[in-house]
Amino acid sequence: MSSKHSAKSKANIALEALSLSENELDTLAEKHGVTKSEIKTWIKDLKKNAAAVFSEQETESHHHHVAGEDVTIETEDEDLYRYVQHGVHEDKLNYKRLTFWSVLGTALVIIIIALLIPFSQMTLFSAQMDASANSTPVEIRELRAQDQETLNSFGVVDLENGIYRIPIDSAISKIATE
Repeated sequence: MSSKHSAKSKANIALEALSLSENELDTLAEKHGVTKSEIKTWIKDLKKNAAAVFSEQETESHHHHVAGEDVTIETEDEDLYRYVQHGVHEDKLNYKRLTFWSVLGTALVIIIIALLIPFSQMTLFSAQMDASANSTPVEIRELRAQDQETLNSFGVVDLENGIYRIPIDSAISKIATE
C-alpha cells in the first residue's frame, strides 16, 4: 500500500500525525489508505532524519556546491550543454561594435591633439611677440629707425623762424660745394 505514496507525501502524513492522538491515527491511516504502523514508521523516520534536514540547510547556506555530486542534464540547447560541460558561460563579444568605438575614440583623441598643437603654437608665438615688443632692444631699434628717417628726409623744424630740415647727404653736399 505504501509504495503508491511519494517521499513528500509520506513526510506530509507524518507531520500531520505528529499533532494527533493515538485514536486519531486510525482515522488518518484510513483517510490516506495506509496502516497505522506505517504512519508510526514514517513518524520515527521523520524524527530520526529531522536533524539531517537542518544540517543540509546549514551546509547549503555556507557551500553552494557539494563535492562528488553528479548532475545529469538533458537539454536540446547546445550552448547550455557546452557551458555546463566547460563550467563557464562564454562571453560573446560584439567585435564590430568594439572595433567601431575603439576607432572612433582614437580618431577623436587624434583630432583633439591636432587642434591643440596649432593653438598652442599660436599662443606661444603671440607671447613671444608681446615679450619682444616690450623689450629694450626693440625700443632702441625703433628710435634708430626714427632717427634715420629724420636724417634722410626733408621737413619743417620751425615755420615762424624759417628753419627747415634737409637730408644729411644733401647738407654735406651743399657745405662741400660752398
